[in-house]
Amino acid sequence: MTRRDADGDGTERTDVSRRGLLRAGAAATALPFVGAASGREATDEGPLAPADEPLPGPTVAPLGYDCGEDQTGDYTGVSRAPTHDFGEERVVELDSEADGEKIQLGYIKPEPLGDDQPDGDYPVILRATPYVSDLRKPDSIRDCVRIERLTENFVQQGYAVAVVAVRGTGGSGGCMELFGATEQADVNQAVTHLGTREWSNGNVGIIGRSYDGTTPWMAARAGNPYLATIVPYSGVTDVFELMYKRGAPESRGYGVLPALYYAISLAEHAPTSGTGLATYLSRAQCPDNYAAGTAWSVYSGATGERDPSGYWTERVLKPGVARNYEGSILLVHGLQDWNVDPSQVYPWVDELRAAGIKTHLYFGQFGHRYPDDGREKGEPNYNEQWQDYLLAWFESELKGESYVGEFPEAEGIDPDETYDPVPEVYVQNSAKEWYTAESWPPAPAEPRTLYLGSDGQFRTSPDPETTTGRVFKDETSTVEPGARGTVTVRSDPVDERFRLAGTPTLSLTVTPTSSAPHLTAHLFTVDGEGTPERLGWGQVDLRYAQPGPEADTVVPGEALSVSLPIEPLDAVVPAGSSLALVLNQGTVSGRTESPTPTPLRVETGGDASLTVEAWGAGLGRGAQPTAAGQRATDGTAYQGGATARQTLTVSADPPAPVRDTVPASWTVFAADSKDVARTETDSEAGVTHVYLQPTADSETFEYFVEVPDGPAATGVYSLGPAAVRREGDWVPLSGTSADAFVVGTPE
Repeated sequence: MTRRDADGDGTERTDVSRRGLLRAGAAATALPFVGAASGREATDEGPLAPADEPLPGPTVAPLGYDCGEDQTGDYTGVSRAPTHDFGEERVVELDSEADGEKIQLGYIKPEPLGDDQPDGDYPVILRATPYVSDLRKPDSIRDCVRIERLTENFVQQGYAVAVVAVRGTGGSGGCMELFGATEQADVNQAVTHLGTREWSNGNVGIIGRSYDGTTPWMAARAGNPYLATIVPYSGVTDVFELMYKRGAPESRGYGVLPALYYAISLAEHAPTSGTGLATYLSRAQCPDNYAAGTAWSVYSGATGERDPSGYWTERVLKPGVARNYEGSILLVHGLQDWNVDPSQVYPWVDELRAAGIKTHLYFGQFGHRYPDDGREKGEPNYNEQWQDYLLAWFESELKGESYVGEFPEAEGIDPDETYDPVPEVYVQNSAKEWYTAESWPPAPAEPRTLYLGSDGQFRTSPDPETTTGRVFKDETSTVEPGARGTVTVRSDPVDERFRLAGTPTLSLTVTPTSSAPHLTAHLFTVDGEGTPERLGWGQVDLRYAQPGPEADTVVPGEALSVSLPIEPLDAVVPAGSSLALVLNQGTVSGRTESPTPTPLRVETGGDASLTVEAWGAGLGRGAQPTAAGQRATDGTAYQGGATARQTLTVSADPPAPVRDTVPASWTVFAADSKDVARTETDSEAGVTHVYLQPTADSETFEYFVEVPDGPAATGVYSLGPAAVRREGDWVPLSGTSADAFVVGTPE
């Protein structure tokens, strides 16, 4: 028997493959057992589970993480007609290979619609989650919260849909670990079990959002050979970086996140919600586990550091993915997600692509949501074709077949072109426009540096002047351009739209007034009527002013150089609008606080800058021209009739005409200097203007003059200042004036 390969190239392969051999070997050594749920029989996959039956009566799940409620109005549907019907449903209880605890796993298989269809060889779509009650309750797995959108769309398309309750939740045993090592091993074991069933084609995909978008990385990190693809929505790859990024703890970081999931384990998944009494009592014996998570959360919240015990290091899921994983990734994340920051996956995704892992991106202007949320409100991120998009991906990655669904209109979408399975990069920018590309940021983007001018304007070159502004936390104002307690730098309205994407980085100097302050940065567009729209944000505790694992000592009153990354974004500054940077100490979406919100002095001007990946038109008048100059002479005192050398160095961006000024009684040897274009004497003002010829943005000019002679020539003369031409005016340059003393020859 042959089946199509899951890499989507359309080639045939026999079952005698590396994956097939692994599957056979694992099947021979696996020791799962099956628990008899209400109305369900044990199979030949193993012995019956020990008696630990749910309580009779209705399910009581305070947070709603149960089964039985119809949610079909909460998601979209696949447009293709069903190819299968709903078939066999099973609840399997595995012995964890890590410690022998029970892993509860349920699945629904498809069933052929006609006698001429083969039964079996089904790919599996798995959701590993803490958000499901004991699967042995009478309600069907088909109707479980967060599972229904999968069962209703994909079982009838020929996919088995499975759900595993992570340890300490639902009907699974053990202690809730919040992404711990044993939980990771359990998820990996569940994938192997599903990939080695006789009815499975050996290809498993894991999908989910939030916590459920984190579990796919667990099996990918392990390099599970049955894991053919993952579709993580807003998943967490490093929970420490989420909670305490650059030392700035968010409100969930002080023990709230562990407490929430321990509450789910002990209060939500209790005997009243279907969990067996023996299983529940085992969870009640996990105080050390729960206390450790809370204690290290408080420690990291106070210090901004990873704990010395390795609690957080154990929960970093990135290591090993690029090295071990051989499947594909459809990465889904909202660029306005303030619950799981986009920096959890970008720029790390570049490493995955560089390692040769097939990685497609779906980024939109949505928060911690599904792409097909928001139908009733008509939200711009809503994708009516989302389930078709997923089906196209699964057909390619789990079946090795082609299915071309419909895609919303987007820049780069050719209606006559076949996307198999979906575009490599499918992104919605802040103007709510969708576009496709081969990379992100798209190829036109290139690094640009916008300097923070001392006048509150963005510039294209450093500002020779500097100024300082005071940033402080103010509960009376909102975070917006020009608000009290902020420092705002903005561009003038752009003449043509300006695009930026990726991760902007802010570099500037600040002076703290305490030993552990923080700084927050927000980027906005501001339209012609002054209405702001937030594009992105970033925050840093100044003990981590520069990237590094350990805190530095902050001395009040001593200046610090700060590197502050902005969260990944895809933004448009429309024609007639401005780009604005707002520095403050306010909260980030109400969830990120500083333990010490003490004032800061922020320096603008000089080399203070914002580096962006940008394309399109520039920032118009907001990019102010600059110029600086310096004069050198061969003396400060001259004998009457002597020759004096004048040397000017002028730097102008953009290049501009330059002129110098000398006393009218001094003779300029214009014909003897290649740098002098012409001279013009203003008799009324008593000066001669010397017009010079710039050939680059930084130029040194040299010419000679003869000083006057005679008894009346004795005295002090002023040279300069030199000036550059800007918008019809001559703008004098500081540093280009000098005094010269002349001693005339007596009669």
